[in-house]
Amino acid sequence: MGNCWNQWMQGGMGSMMWMGLLWIILLVVVVYLISKLVLDRTDNKRGGETPLEILQKEFARGNITEEEYLKRKKHLE
Repeated sequence: MGNCWNQWMQGGMGSMMWMGLLWIILLVVVVYLISKLVLDRTDNKRGGETPLEILQKEFARGNITEEEYLKRKKHLE
């Protein structure tokens, strides 16, 4: 039994199994990362704010003056 175990771990079918498992894990990780990247991009396009909404929030926070708000709003429309 010991001799068979050594042979399995040092080469032959054992090493091929571990390499196959490594490739499967690597493939799963790559597919996961690509799908996450694609889904994040589509979510940003659908749920993103318009420039006018961003401008309104900046004005509401007090980061810009009313004059600047009206100037930028006119430019956006």
